[in-house]
Amino acid sequence: MQIEDHNIISKEVIEGLKLLYLKSLHNFTEAAYNDIIKVFAKKNLSLYKVKKSLEKLTGLVPIFYDMCENSCICYTGIYESFQSCPLCHASRYDLTNKSKKVMPYLSIKKRLEIQYNNEVRAEELLYRHKYINNKDIDSEDLEDIFDGKIYKELLEINLFNDKRDIAFTISCDGYQIFKQKTDDCWAFLLINNNLDPSIRVKKENLIIPFLIPGPKQPKDFNTFLRPFVDEMKELESELIFFIINILMFFFYDFY
Repeated sequence: MQIEDHNIISKEVIEGLKLLYLKSLHNFTEAAYNDIIKVFAKKNLSLYKVKKSLEKLTGLVPIFYDMCENSCICYTGIYESFQSCPLCHASRYDLTNKSKKVMPYLSIKKRLEIQYNNEVRAEELLYRHKYINNKDIDSEDLEDIFDGKIYKELLEINLFNDKRDIAFTISCDGYQIFKQKTDDCWAFLLINNNLDPSIRVKKENLIIPFLIPGPKQPKDFNTFLRPFVDEMKELESELIFFIINILMFFFYDFY
């Protein structure tokens, strides 16, 4: 969807969205955003309102999954109906029956739909198909992951037949957001290998479907992976406007 279409959104929202892009690019604070919008925009549009406008435009809204307040598990799969953590026995809900902690998840499927609906981006996502078809069949040079053994083995079992099939590299690692190093957070990161290597690892092209907010290292990581795995199965089985197979190189680092 083109944000320049003034028939869809107002000029003020467009200004807010442009500033939101700069905020994500340069990591300035919400307070700085609000100060800038007050000075330079004709209408004061809060960061909250701009984010809500973006949600409305894209249809991309996070799903929140309950998790243990000590980061032991996410209440998915066999734990979906549990009222307390089976590992540390902490209660799932507070006294107001509200979840004590949640994990946000952003749909990969929806983000791919948005990208494929953009003609320029859809063309960029054909890199894998073009690379394979333009590669000298006798060449033994390892220039990209598609020259590797794993990808070739997947071709032998009849995967990646459609030019729009997606190959992801997955990385998961812990990080600490405070200098005191008291809380561990975990980021789950996707690299879209259907993009040219020169742009695939740029910040704006990386996909983070979920973050585990800590405070501790997850004890049952598979429960946090469940929403991602379920969506991958859905994408693999659905015959929507594109077909997807997943080539996943999984880098998973616990301290």
